[in-house]
Amino acid sequence: MKRLLLLVPVLALLHLGGSSTQAEPVILQIDMYGENVAPPVDTHAWGFVRFFFNDDRSEANYTVDIKGYSNSAVTGADIRSGEPGINGGVVFHLTDGDFIVTSGRMTLTPDQLQAFVSGGWYVTLTTIFHPDGEMRGQIVVPDGFLPGAAPAPRPAPSAPSNPAPANPPTPGAILPPNTGNAGLR
Repeated sequence: MKRLLLLVPVLALLHLGGSSTQAEPVILQIDMYGENVAPPVDTHAWGFVRFFFNDDRSEANYTVDIKGYSNSAVTGADIRSGEPGINGGVVFHLTDGDFIVTSGRMTLTPDQLQAFVSGGWYVTLTTIFHPDGEMRGQIVVPDGFLPGAAPAPRPAPSAPSNPAPANPPTPGAILPPNTGNAGLR
């Protein structure tokens, strides 16, 4: 009887930890640059929109983050329809201006979700300097983004981008961590 009582919690844990039919939540970041605007804009500023999708991808919280301008220069951010290099109409108004970082929530219908996944939408940011668009990022989703879609196979490991130095440091030397390019272009 004692073994049976010990088995019940184990079975419960296996049931809870077993495979689930729910999809994993997904975070998707779309980077925006002036060179992606049609026509391209020469700007020092850049930004990104980060989407935090729920498990069925029907809703997302998002943040819009801008680098290189004060909040008074920003006039708004939108999701628009259009292939790369083609300007289109507003699909979702994300936010009005006067921000450096802001957030919101959006809900997608099944048709909108399919359009979002198709690659025919982009995010854009407008400023007082470029009211038609200062920066832009095409929305591209990874393979396996939609619930039930098979995930893409993992790529084979590649050589490190920063190989070990030819002359390793002397023992006990303290080296700064490799932070990559810290997002700088």
